[in-house]
Amino acid sequence: MPELCNLDGEILPLAQARVPVMDRGFLFGDSLYEVLATRRGVPFAWPEHLARLRNSAAGIDLQLDLDDATILRRVQATIAASGLTAAYVRIIVTRGAGTAPNIDLAFAPGPPCWVMIVRELPAIVGKPIQLAIVDRLRVDRRALDPAIKSGNYLNNVLALREARQLGATDCLMVNTAGFVTEASTSNVFVWRGERLLTPPLTAGILAGVTRALLLEFCREQRIAAVEQDLTPAEVRTADEVFLTSTLKDIGPVTHLDGRPILGGEAGPRTRQLLAGFSAHLDTLADNRYGPALTRLVGSQR
Repeated sequence: MPELCNLDGEILPLAQARVPVMDRGFLFGDSLYEVLATRRGVPFAWPEHLARLRNSAAGIDLQLDLDDATILRRVQATIAASGLTAAYVRIIVTRGAGTAPNIDLAFAPGPPCWVMIVRELPAIVGKPIQLAIVDRLRVDRRALDPAIKSGNYLNNVLALREARQLGATDCLMVNTAGFVTEASTSNVFVWRGERLLTPPLTAGILAGVTRALLLEFCREQRIAAVEQDLTPAEVRTADEVFLTSTLKDIGPVTHLDGRPILGGEAGPRTRQLLAGFSAHLDTLADNRYGPALTRLVGSQR
């Protein structure tokens, strides 16, 4: 299947896409991104992803030069050109090419560079995860707020490398206070007794779109889902553990720090939640996000 890139409005094969070496995203990680997927033929949770992109831009004082309608048109045109029915979409916005390799924003006249990558959606929903709580700390939100979805991911890259060296497939990081935050690109949830627990945003985590939708689903289903600080010991002694993300929906954790959870199988509550939640997301695609996008596109004509 084709892998395409929309580079500042031009659609071309991904392998042919190029950004200047003076681009600040390349030089300094001075960029933002969002990842979304199509579901039932629509860019799923588009309003939430767009709002988070704009919030991230405000967080780093990056002035976006495209309106909402133009961003959506570029995404939809690139998906349509790919011919994919299940597409992965990555939107990247850099501060653009600088006039010198200098971090000072005085050398960043703009305009921003817009990159949209479309490729086949990987089939990882429900895929088992082996997790390791690593020594590398999550960047403190007073230094670089994880709520800003920036392209500066070296903290996560090194934490994931540490987890891989321990034989795991993903990492779990703690903050400077010793509380659990998140995995490399996912939020974490644990079952303890009758309650489903997840770290609060104040722990220094990304406000995951799937995380928010799952908390909404739990409220509707009267599942006791609570946001609270969690220690590594509370995660290690949890009944079940899973991760959430745009690509995973829910990813069951079968091993933690090299030890199997429930014999190395996805837990029964996690399996049941995954089935119900995935069906719920399909319903949202049909009844919430599909009609909303239809109205939005219609209003732009």
